[in-house]
Amino acid sequence: MLRLHIYRITASLGLFEMSLNALGMGVDTEAGPKLVRSATLSAEWLRQVGTSKEDEHVRLRYADNATPRTSGAVTLWLRKNAWVVHAFFLAFLELSLPVMLGFTFIDDNAHAILPQDWSISTTAGSVTAVLRGTPG
Repeated sequence: MLRLHIYRITASLGLFEMSLNALGMGVDTEAGPKLVRSATLSAEWLRQVGTSKEDEHVRLRYADNATPRTSGAVTLWLRKNAWVVHAFFLAFLELSLPVMLGFTFIDDNAHAILPQDWSISTTAGSVTAVLRGTPG
């Protein structure tokens, strides 16, 4: 049985719906917002990163109680098979994976996480495979 709280998937991310890049992502049932590692963003995407009221309210901490550094917020397209969403991400300088999708993403887009089937079913009716492995 899968006991991780981070489920690894592969999906595509980009500034424009028709121009997306495939990336490894984590669906983290213990995290809140959607996060993207700043280094994952191309120069064109980085120009779109700005400040927002939401990133002022997020208080993230590492296990050692240090605070990760944010570089702002950006809205990007996320696609997995026929499932496409326009999502708001907080951009951080340091993350263990290129993209972390937290419980706000799960609440909005996942119908069920099925550890026994290594899959996540979406509210759009598609199924996303969970990749085996640990984060990092």
